[in-house]
Amino acid sequence: MRIAVGSCVALWGFWLLFAASGNAQEAEYFARCNLKVIDNNEITWVNWQAAPTFVPVGTKFRVTRTGSRASLVHVDTNTSYTLDIGADGDAFLEKFVVKQPVSIEHFPDDVRQNIRSAVAKVGMTKEQVYLAMGPPTNLGKKRTNTMTYETIMAADLWVYARRRFGKNIGVAFDPVSGKVSRTEGIWGKD
Repeated sequence: MRIAVGSCVALWGFWLLFAASGNAQEAEYFARCNLKVIDNNEITWVNWQAAPTFVPVGTKFRVTRTGSRASLVHVDTNTSYTLDIGADGDAFLEKFVVKQPVSIEHFPDDVRQNIRSAVAKVGMTKEQVYLAMGPPTNLGKKRTNTMTYETIMAADLWVYARRRFGKNIGVAFDPVSGKVSRTEGIWGKD
């Protein structure tokens, strides 16, 4: 009888542990773009240009998803970040991290410097701007919080929130070449 009760208690304990974990799933990912970090190590989709720090594109993470949140742990430094991935889960997460390594080394020196400085310049491709600045807050007037990476890449006008009450950053792409044709409000603009 004691063994049966002990077994039931042990199984109940394991069930509680599993249920409390929220069915967390861990996997290895790489930063798809420079990730803006705000208060309490939260990665923001708003992408404030005035954010005090960012995690560089290509950084390797251990990512654990629990419900509508993701925990990103920098593999080299063990620094932990959080990201609200909302109800869309993977579609939203994949705007920030991907399973394949990301490198900027194949780009020309000036483009690599722009990406490292998190700025967009005329002549850069959509991919290069995304690597530098991450997902825009808007495509024209439509919010991107529920849009996929593919939807964003198909648009020709990206808008970034510079700071809470400041002028936004606009990046316009030539529809034929897919390269930046005009920027407005970019810091470090020539």
